[in-house]
Amino acid sequence: MRNLYLRGYGVVVASALLGTIVATGCSSANGGAGQPGAGATDSTGTVGLDLQVGQGISLSTVNYTISGNGFQKTGSLDVANSTKIVGVIGGVPAGNGFTITLTATDPVSGVTCTGSATFSVTAHATTSVQVHLECTVPPKTGSVAVNGTVNVCPTVDSLTVNPAEAIVGTTVALSVSATDVDHGPSALTTSWSSTGGALTNPSSATPTFTCTSVGTATVQVLVTDGDCSDTATATITCSPAPSDAGTGAGGTTSTGGTTSTGGTTSTGGTTSTGGTTSTGGAPAALSFSLDPAATVDAVTINQGTAIGEGSLNGATPFTLTNLAADPNNKQTIQSATNPFLSTGTVPDSAFGFCDYSGATPMRVNHVTGAKFETTAPGTAGADPMVSMAPFYFPLVYNTVNTTTGNAFGGKAPIIGLFDWRPKDIDEGLVAAESDDNGKTWFFMQTVLELFPDLTNPISGGFLATATATGCPTTVTGSNANATSANGSTADDGWGHAAIIQLPGVGNIKTGQFLYMLDRNPANVDVAPLYVINLTGSSNKFPIWNTNNTSPGNNDIKSIGSALTNSAGTAGTPNAVIVQQTSGLLDPDGIMAVFPTSPTAAAGSPVTVLYVQKILNGDSTGSTALPVAERCAKAPFSGKTNDDISNVRLATTTDGVHFVDLGIVNGLNDPTTVDYTKTRWVSPRGTLIDVNGDGSLWGLLFSGGNCLDGDSDAFHFIGYAESTDKVNWTVSRDINNPIASINTITTKNQAGGATVTIPSGTPLVPTQPWFAQRLYAPTATQIDATHLSMTFAGYGVQTPNNNLLNYRQIGNVALTVSKALPSGVPNNVNTH
Repeated sequence: MRNLYLRGYGVVVASALLGTIVATGCSSANGGAGQPGAGATDSTGTVGLDLQVGQGISLSTVNYTISGNGFQKTGSLDVANSTKIVGVIGGVPAGNGFTITLTATDPVSGVTCTGSATFSVTAHATTSVQVHLECTVPPKTGSVAVNGTVNVCPTVDSLTVNPAEAIVGTTVALSVSATDVDHGPSALTTSWSSTGGALTNPSSATPTFTCTSVGTATVQVLVTDGDCSDTATATITCSPAPSDAGTGAGGTTSTGGTTSTGGTTSTGGTTSTGGTTSTGGAPAALSFSLDPAATVDAVTINQGTAIGEGSLNGATPFTLTNLAADPNNKQTIQSATNPFLSTGTVPDSAFGFCDYSGATPMRVNHVTGAKFETTAPGTAGADPMVSMAPFYFPLVYNTVNTTTGNAFGGKAPIIGLFDWRPKDIDEGLVAAESDDNGKTWFFMQTVLELFPDLTNPISGGFLATATATGCPTTVTGSNANATSANGSTADDGWGHAAIIQLPGVGNIKTGQFLYMLDRNPANVDVAPLYVINLTGSSNKFPIWNTNNTSPGNNDIKSIGSALTNSAGTAGTPNAVIVQQTSGLLDPDGIMAVFPTSPTAAAGSPVTVLYVQKILNGDSTGSTALPVAERCAKAPFSGKTNDDISNVRLATTTDGVHFVDLGIVNGLNDPTTVDYTKTRWVSPRGTLIDVNGDGSLWGLLFSGGNCLDGDSDAFHFIGYAESTDKVNWTVSRDINNPIASINTITTKNQAGGATVTIPSGTPLVPTQPWFAQRLYAPTATQIDATHLSMTFAGYGVQTPNNNLLNYRQIGNVALTVSKALPSGVPNNVNTH
C-alpha cells in the first residue's frame, strides 16, 4: 500500500507522494462563452489537481467523482501521453461538505489506487485539501501442491574380477552383486562397459571380458532400477602371451638405461649390471639407469651441533650409533636361508639415549660446538657423522626459505623431514639440511616430539614446566607403556610428514601447511591427518631465521597436546594451532602434491594423491573380501595383514578441507594375493612433470603384497605414468623394480607355483641395510638428467629382530632418459 496526495492549482504530477486539491469559486461582471452573463453572480468554483505517483507506477487515466450538497460531477483525465496529470475541474458550487474521490489503475502492473477527501468551496476564493491515495499491489506469488513418491536407489555391493590379470586372448569372469531395498533385485538392470578389450553379454550380471591387447583396461558396471543407479569399477591387466615374452627372466629386455658399475653385490647374490630385464612392464616415456660411478649410500647425519637452534637447545637426537656401544649388543643377521631372521641379544633400548651414571637418569647431550657446524666433515674438530638411523619416511624438497651456507657447499640446500623412531623410547619429526644432494645431512631441529610433557632443556625442548626427563628408570627399561599428554604411547608418535604449498603470490612463506599422522592406537592410526598452518604458527619452519639462539623459541619444537589443541610452543606465548583435516577418507598420509602453475591465483585448488588405509578392511565390515582374496600367512615372517589400501585423488583450496575425487586406477589391486602383483602402496611418492606442462605425470612409489604381510608396502620401489592423474600404467613393477628387498623364492599364494621375486634384476643393487624392507622414495633434481632419490630401508623385518639394523635413510642418484624442466620434481608445490 502507498499513500499519495493531491495538490491543487489544477495540475497532477506523476511522481510526488504529496498533493492538494484546490477548489476555486468565482464571479464575473462580464459574460462570455461558457460563463454567466454580465452582471450575473457566479456561485461555482474550480478544483486544480497535481498528482505525483511513486516510482514504478504508470497511470494512463485518473477518474474523479465530486459529490455533496445534492451535487455530483464525474470525469476522467487522459494522461497516457503525458508525464504529468493535468486538469482543471470547474463548475463546483460554493458550499460545504463536498467529497472528491480519485481512482487510477496501472494496466501493466495491475496496481490500483483510490482515495478521497472532503472540502469546501467559497466563491471567489481558493480552498486547498489533501487526499491520501492508497495503492494496492496485486500478489506475485502462489503456491503449488506437491505429491511425491520415494525411491531408494540401488547399491552395488560387490564387483568381482576373476582373475584380475590374464594373458592376451584369454577371458576374465566378471560378476556384480547389488541390492535394491524397495524393489528387490528382480527390478534391476545391469550394463557393463570397458576402456579396452571385449565384453560378452554386457547386460548380464555375469559377463566375460576378453583381453585383446597388452595393457590395463577399466571395466565399469552400472546398476539401475529405472529411476536412479549406482556404479563400480575395476582394473584388469592384460599380459603378453608367453611366445611374446622374449628372453631373460620372464619378459622383454629393457633398453632404458646404461650399464651400472656402481658395483655392489646384493645380499640376494646377484650383481646389478644396470641394463635390467623387464618382466612385462609397460613402455614408459621416462626410463631410468645408473651412471657408471653411481653409488648406493647409507647416508649420515652430524652428531652434535644443531643448525639454527643454538648449542643449548637441540643437538642431534639419539641415533642407533649410540645404542651400538651397549655391551649387551650381540646381534647378527642370518639371511642365507631365511631373509627375515636375526639372532642375538636385543640391546637395552635406553642405552645411549639416557645417562645413568648419576642419581637421576638424564638425556644424553650430543652438542659439541657452537650454533653452526663450521668444520668440514672428516677434518679435526668436526662433528662426527653417524648413520642416519633410526630415521625413516623421508620428505625431501627444495626451498628458498632456507639460506645457503648453513653447512657446506654454498648451494641452495635441500630440506629433509624424517620420522625419528627409536623403539620404545621417544618419537618425533626431525628436520635436517643437505648441501650435497642428500648424501650427508646436518641437523636442524626436532619438532612434534611424542612426549612434549617431559622436560629436557639441553636436547629435547619439552615443556619447561614438566619435571620428568623422558628416561626410563633403568637402562633395561623403556617407555613402551608410558602415555604422554596427547594420549599417544611409545612407538606410536607423529609421522608421515607432508607439506602443501598453496598457490598465490607471496605464499612462499605464508601458504605452507604441515601434515602429520598420529599413529596413536586410540586414533586408529589413520584418521584424520593433523595439519598445522605454518603461517603465524611457525614463521621460521624449518629454518627461516638462523639467528635465533633462544632456547625454546624455535618453531614448533613441541606441542603440549596435539589432540586437545590446548598448548603452545615451548618457551613462547603463542599457541600452535593444530587442526584436523576433513574430506580425506581414512588417510594414511599425503603421498604426493601435483604442482600448480607459478601464475595460479591464491585460492586455486591444489590436487594431491593420498593413500586411504582401511584397517582390517578385507576381513571386517562392508569392505570384507572373500577368503580367496585375503592374504594367508607370509612365508617367512608368518605375518598376515587384512588392511585395504587405495590410492585416491583429492583437492583443497585452504589446506584443511579436502574434496575426495575417488580412487585412481592401475597402481595396485587391493584384492590380489599374487606375489607378482602389488596389493598395497605406501603414502610417500614423488611426482615428475615429465614434459613440464602437466601432459604426462611420472610417479616414483613403493609397494608390497601378501609376501610381506605388511600394508606399509615395504617391498619395492617402482615407477608409473599417467596423462590424466587417474589412470596409471606401471612400467617398473615388483618384478622389474627400480629397487627391491632381497630376492625371494617361494610358492605363490595365487596358484601355488614356485616364483622368484623379483624375477628381473633391480636397477639399484640391493644393500644389506634395505634387504628386508624398502620404501618411501622422495626425489629432487640434481641437474636436467639426474635425480637424487632418498628412501628408507630396514635390514630386518621388525625392530624386535635387531634394533641396530632398521630405519636407515639411503640415497642414490638416478639417471633419467629425458632432460627434465628446471624445478622438476617439486615435492611441496613451491615455485
